[in-house]
Amino acid sequence: MFFIISVFFVITGVSQESISYYKTTTDHQNTISELKEIEFSNIEDINLGTDNGIYWFKIDAIDLPRSIIELHTSHIKEVSLYDANGDEVGLMDATRYPSFFVINKTVQYPLYLKAEFPLEAHFLIDILDEQAFAKHEKNSFLGIGFFYGTALALLLATLIFLITTKNTQFLFYGILIAAVCISIMTRDNILYFFNAKPSIISSIELFGHFLVGLCATGYVFRYLKLKNNKKLIQSIFVVISSISFISLCIYWISNTHWSFLLTDFTTILSVLLLWSLTLYNAKNTKYLLIMIAIYTLDIIVMTDAFLLHGLGMSVFNFSSLHLSIVSLVNFTLIALALIFSFRKLQGKTVIMKHQIKMHLERLTQLDSYKNVQDSNDQYLESLIHQFELENIEIKVLDGISKGMTNERIATKHNLSIEKLKTVTSNLYQKLGIESDQDATTLFMS
Repeated sequence: MFFIISVFFVITGVSQESISYYKTTTDHQNTISELKEIEFSNIEDINLGTDNGIYWFKIDAIDLPRSIIELHTSHIKEVSLYDANGDEVGLMDATRYPSFFVINKTVQYPLYLKAEFPLEAHFLIDILDEQAFAKHEKNSFLGIGFFYGTALALLLATLIFLITTKNTQFLFYGILIAAVCISIMTRDNILYFFNAKPSIISSIELFGHFLVGLCATGYVFRYLKLKNNKKLIQSIFVVISSISFISLCIYWISNTHWSFLLTDFTTILSVLLLWSLTLYNAKNTKYLLIMIAIYTLDIIVMTDAFLLHGLGMSVFNFSSLHLSIVSLVNFTLIALALIFSFRKLQGKTVIMKHQIKMHLERLTQLDSYKNVQDSNDQYLESLIHQFELENIEIKVLDGISKGMTNERIATKHNLSIEKLKTVTSNLYQKLGIESDQDATTLFMS
């Protein structure tokens, strides 16, 4: 943990003392002659946040005889480079970020770099020689391959667990992993390597962020156990997800910066509320401090990398590499959780089958059984103790094991269909099964 946090504080880059900038208006096209008369400002901050728009950068000189100028940002469009004579330097092909190959003998200084920033005004400009650029790209792609290889392996594992156990919780994990990969893939600017338009890349990135928040809402409805204020909490998540979806659609239509930030804010808020509820439910677990540390680190990274970065207020300046490291840590924890969940599910199923086989004959005598609460049947008492079943759940389980329809079970025990569905859902969750067929199979095994 200390090593990971230390890595976050390492900010890589080159000195930009010889690079200055000037922000222009969108309704005026500056010429090179006009730029020579304009006073450029020194770059004191590489991220001006919401002050987005069209910028000109003046590069006074480059000492390297052959160099590569790279704009290391994923939110950028309409990039072009000119020398003092107005001659344009073409963009390089097959690069992850907009890059220009400059040969000193063929250009006249100063160079003028034009770039439009549709979201945050983030202009990290690297000037590298060919060898350093090639090494940087090689190391970047090596890290990218390791990250996405690990993510793909975990996705396949969740698919195998889903097919094997038919537990939809593994499907949820798979969607969450895919959403995180989409978010980091766009921040890595992988799609630019395949000539995707910047607007498409940003739209896909924001969809990945929205999907993370939607997963939080889905988890609350499907898996999180809420004892108090269940309806209120669920309503809050529905409102947050609705706002997030509306802001996502607004961004897709108008590409406004505030809608991008609003989607990120609601996503982070959903995750924060989910983890707060999770920690509250796990307040008695021995792993509470570890969970708090991990969740806190995740919230800090998400808030700084997506929300504060877009506002130009980033504290740690997390790069895509840092985000990949955090994601790999979380993926590893998810993998461990899946393994323990799978083993626990197997163990509970084996115990349950063994107990049901031992008392199958006694269970068949429950046809005339009307009041579980008054029974002295030791098996039923042990079943209640083992799986923390309630009286009505025992009755419903008995009816399902005999192949009775929902209507008949509801009528027999004076339940509404909606109440029966709620009781059945809670029963299946406790027993670790998915359907009536699974319940009947356990009795017939």
